[in-house]
Amino acid sequence: MLRDRRTLIAMVAVPVLLYPVLFLVFSQVMIIQHERIERAPSKIALEGDEGLLRSWLEAVPRLEIEPSADPEEDLLRGRVHAVVRMEETAGAALEAGQTAGVTILYDAMEQASTQAATRIQEALDDKHEEFLETRVREAGLDPAYVRPLDIEQENAAPAAKTGGAILGMVLPVIMVLMLGVGAFYPAVDLTAGEKERGTFETLLSTPTSKLEIVAGKFLTVFCISLLTGLMNLASMLATFWIQIGQLDEELGGAEIHLSPVTGLIILAALIPLAFFISALMMSVAVFARSFREAQNFVTPFFVLITLPPALVALPGVTLSPGTQFLPIANVALLFKTLMTEPVAGDAMFAVFFSTGVYALLSLVLAAWIFQREDVVLSQQRGIPLTLRRANLTPEPTPTPGFALFLYGLAVLLLFYAGTYVQARNVFTGILITQWVLILLPVAFFLWYVRVDLKQALLLHLPRPGDLGVSLLITAAWILIIIQIGVWHEQLFPIPEELGQYMRSLFLIEETGVGVWALLFIIALSPAICEEVLHRGALLSGLRRVMPAWTAVIITGILFGLFHLSIHRLLLTTLSGILLGYLVWRNRSLITGVVVHFCINAAAVLAMTGHLPAFLRAYVEDGHIEEHGLPWPVFALAVAVFAAGLALMEWRARRDAGVSSQSPETSQTEA
Repeated sequence: MLRDRRTLIAMVAVPVLLYPVLFLVFSQVMIIQHERIERAPSKIALEGDEGLLRSWLEAVPRLEIEPSADPEEDLLRGRVHAVVRMEETAGAALEAGQTAGVTILYDAMEQASTQAATRIQEALDDKHEEFLETRVREAGLDPAYVRPLDIEQENAAPAAKTGGAILGMVLPVIMVLMLGVGAFYPAVDLTAGEKERGTFETLLSTPTSKLEIVAGKFLTVFCISLLTGLMNLASMLATFWIQIGQLDEELGGAEIHLSPVTGLIILAALIPLAFFISALMMSVAVFARSFREAQNFVTPFFVLITLPPALVALPGVTLSPGTQFLPIANVALLFKTLMTEPVAGDAMFAVFFSTGVYALLSLVLAAWIFQREDVVLSQQRGIPLTLRRANLTPEPTPTPGFALFLYGLAVLLLFYAGTYVQARNVFTGILITQWVLILLPVAFFLWYVRVDLKQALLLHLPRPGDLGVSLLITAAWILIIIQIGVWHEQLFPIPEELGQYMRSLFLIEETGVGVWALLFIIALSPAICEEVLHRGALLSGLRRVMPAWTAVIITGILFGLFHLSIHRLLLTTLSGILLGYLVWRNRSLITGVVVHFCINAAAVLAMTGHLPAFLRAYVEDGHIEEHGLPWPVFALAVAVFAAGLALMEWRARRDAGVSSQSPETSQTEA
């Protein structure tokens, strides 16, 4: 890899040359632009009492008064930078000891206009002070009488903290990006490049084990990524340290003081982060068939890994118990915090531990992918160029890529069209979203690519015993999710505005929508349409390339993300995992529809006050919302839930044993 020119450019040329050049160009352009604006005169036009305004402003440096027949039009056309307007009676008002109003018109989108408004404001402030002193003196008053408070703002932050804050906003984003850049070329060349050159088969035919091949490739990518990150860090700090004096005024006297301990912590944090990014980069690149295709695959990956550090650069985002375990974001927040203040040992341990776990999981994922020769040696061409349905090969279930395409399409339609129609009319919008934007495209595309709808969507009737056990599990889960919701609200409360909006949906008297209509709109429609997408197309597609449990968990997470609400993410994800499990074990999507409906219907009945009388009185007094379920009730629900899962597993294993012992199965296997 060191003989590869692209690798050397990414490792050496970028950090050694790019940062000094960028900083020098940026600082010089910034200084030149600042001086140019300061030296340039501001052209202004006057309206109203022009004589009085001219006497005040014509002697002000860098203000040039221009004659204008239509000042506002000239301002919009850029002929003048600002307009000062004052009534014709302003002079008389001032002589009478009254107030004269002055308006400054400027274009906030033009820097020259903003500069002109600032100069006019400063000049008029001086004139205001002059009038005030004259009136106070003529009235025989002490100047302190009209100025009871003398307020000043003083920045108490030391220069080192100012510099650290500035660097803390820039460093995490560039560091994550450069780690990805360092891993990009080696990861692509050692995976897709080997496929393109046809050397993967030769490599796999050697006595070297697949695990050793994965380890060698990964360590190469990891070392180059880490080295690139270290060189970028050193170059960035050196550049900022040397050149910061040129922007002393613009940066508020910032300085850089990086202690050896802080430097060692940052270096140590780079190791698991580079580990994590390198493994993920290889996992993505190995699915490509050529170097060019790998570039298309990895480009969205760059966006994903740079988004967390970009978000943590926002003001107010800190290293807290809730952010210590977010992948990539936790390391970025650690960098940001270390630039300005010490970090507690437990927070630092949480960041290192969680990042190490993510790195280990990503390496396990990469190793698992490389163990699959159907992926490593795949030459599948994907979607054919023809769009004629007759030329497409029938499939029993959608491919994983096509299933994820359907999910992505549904998310885009939900975000762009669903939110719009729901804003116009919430209930009609929900129906359009579910039946037109989710169910219709999924069913159409599955049919068009000739997927077996019955097999892909598991359109089989569940056995009564399995459905009964599923309903028992659902009843217990509804109680459990209520308690989890109470804990979630205590730790991560829903904004009051969002809570009021959700409650307003169930006000039958005000909306005019009855409880049966609500059950159809909010309970049944999502149960059918969302199940077809998530536990139908998505689950069956993912199960083609991964174990059932993995597919169930991933589908549950995507189900939680699909609702586009961080406040509902945990609850919907957990329910999604349960729904996926029940559909998998029942081998029927109908089970998912029934359970999904029951969960939604319970919420509708509770919010509209249509629960049985003995439950309604207990729910409406607010005790559950504030304190949660009584512990005996919660313990019973957990016990019933666990017993139901155990019974479900026993039935599944019994059926598997019977199936393996049947003569038909034995003959087929033979």
